[in-house]
Amino acid sequence: MSHQLPPMLSVPEKKTAAAELFRDRHFFNSPFFTDLRDARASLSVPNPQTQPPSSSRALLLRYHRLLYSARDDPCAFDDNLAFTWHDAFRPNLKHTSAFLRFEKAAVVFNVGAASSRIAAAVDRAAEGGVKAACGEFQRAAGAFRAVGEMMEGQEGTVDMSPEASAMLERLMLAQAQECCFERALAAGTSPAACSKVARQAALYYEEAYAALVIPPLQNHFDRSWLSHIQLKAAQFNAEACCRYAMELHEKTEIGEEIARLQIGINVLADAKKTARGAPAPLYDSVTRLEQDMNRSLERAVNENNRIYLMRIPAAKTLSPLLAASLVRSASTSEVLDAKAETGIQSS
Repeated sequence: MSHQLPPMLSVPEKKTAAAELFRDRHFFNSPFFTDLRDARASLSVPNPQTQPPSSSRALLLRYHRLLYSARDDPCAFDDNLAFTWHDAFRPNLKHTSAFLRFEKAAVVFNVGAASSRIAAAVDRAAEGGVKAACGEFQRAAGAFRAVGEMMEGQEGTVDMSPEASAMLERLMLAQAQECCFERALAAGTSPAACSKVARQAALYYEEAYAALVIPPLQNHFDRSWLSHIQLKAAQFNAEACCRYAMELHEKTEIGEEIARLQIGINVLADAKKTARGAPAPLYDSVTRLEQDMNRSLERAVNENNRIYLMRIPAAKTLSPLLAASLVRSASTSEVLDAKAETGIQSS
């Protein structure tokens, strides 16, 4: 992989205000509840994004573990709980709740956000980088899925709504699937198999984009996010066409090869017209792909005119390309695996 790999999106962590879990209790000075209180206080930082994500995740997991351990103590918490968390994407918006369920959901959200930051920061060109990033994106997907389930029927900020949680899960799966595509290319996997992996990445990106352009998520996320996801969907639809066209060329099915290449090129051209604000490395990656496909199209057209003289099928007559998912959302137990708490020492 000689070119810089396209960037991935990470989710910002939610900011929280300080919260007093218990005040005038007989166990105020007990070691366990001191640990719990200190763990909650460690989350109340002005800007969570300034912390190393591995350290941040370790603190979140420790607090969640302590909170879970105290859940059955009838005297454990103050009668007037007030947990305040800000929207990750619109920090000026916030929600305050007295329910521990909301507090736990916000903590799990930030575990997912920290996992996405870890994944996005991985050098995927390094040995083992793609595998590491893929695993972290799947962990993030599982965290956001869990948040959606925990917040079903509950009030909260938009970023924790079932719609936002489902969108973020799809986005994380799309990026994990993209890692699988990069690994498949590096391993010399057949063009037909690579096409299926690319098509599934495109489907995940399309699902995320579709959720972003309708209420309640419409206009809630930065425009650069929409452009990034829209361009990634186009890129992987085009990659699927490109890889499938390679397979067709080997079978000398030149007519369909030309049609598939033209479809992919048109998808890229249309997306580049409207996807404004995506990062330059992503535009560069899409431009290189477009140039490669135009060269392949020119070669295929010349060969067809000189040798094969095959009919070019209309795009609407072609069957949809097959897709193959190689990723899944991590289970809640995997998301909350205490082994990740070691990050607090290593960071």
